[in-house]
Amino acid sequence: MGRVTFWGMQHGLGVTSMAAAAAAFIGSEYDTKTLVSQPQCWDSTLERFFGRAISQYNKQFAEVSARGIDALERAARSNKLEKDTIKNHALPIERGRLDLLQTTEKPGRQPSDIDVMNIIFDKAEEYYDAILLDGQSGNDQSVSHNLLEHSDLIVVCLNQDVNVLDKYFDPSKSFWPEALHRIPHIVIIGQYDHNSKYKVRNIAAKYNFKGDLFPLSYNTDFRDHLNDGDIRGFFARSKNLNKQHENYVFMKEIGQIVGRILDLTHVYVPNHHLERRAL
Repeated sequence: MGRVTFWGMQHGLGVTSMAAAAAAFIGSEYDTKTLVSQPQCWDSTLERFFGRAISQYNKQFAEVSARGIDALERAARSNKLEKDTIKNHALPIERGRLDLLQTTEKPGRQPSDIDVMNIIFDKAEEYYDAILLDGQSGNDQSVSHNLLEHSDLIVVCLNQDVNVLDKYFDPSKSFWPEALHRIPHIVIIGQYDHNSKYKVRNIAAKYNFKGDLFPLSYNTDFRDHLNDGDIRGFFARSKNLNKQHENYVFMKEIGQIVGRILDLTHVYVPNHHLERRAL
């Protein structure tokens, strides 16, 4: 079981799309119970990425008022929160494998709200094998830092912009939240251009970085599916590709990233799934 938070130093680093890609891939390929959520207030980008799956399976439920994190907060404050309560208030994306917990509609959060949110995700761990959280898609730093502090693994999202790289890999680590100093983390270079001189091996060498560093290539088909709210459809149509397919490299890279996430969080995956993803 593992709680994973996706985080970036600033907007525009693909944190939400990375969290969505990892969740959708796990839901498509693995027999494990996964919950994905974007606990930041007001931002429903994650839900829009899964829009077609939500419309197909959950239209009636999605329109009711008692839903998502807000409904669970009310249950927690009434001491009625059970592990099944989480599942019952989440939207199934891949039945029995991937659920989405809708974000809050509150305009802001008080410290007591954050404490209740911790109770919600602690209880969710009793049912789900993996919990993937978008840790920075809004301006609520108190929520972001709280999610990081309670993570088993942090996925840091960067890109090939040297200004971003310089900030993150600065020896002073002045841009790091406190949690990064003590919680295991991996680094993803998103929207990756294989023709750039800032390849992962060169980045590692330039900054003398010895940790986990993965590329995730820019992929037009993936971006179009995100914009269409059909990320589930992208992964459903991108199985068992040959090496000449335009999506092959992207699928290989996201498979390697997810495999490392599951390994570091000790989420059990049946061997036949691991073999099937050996592209």
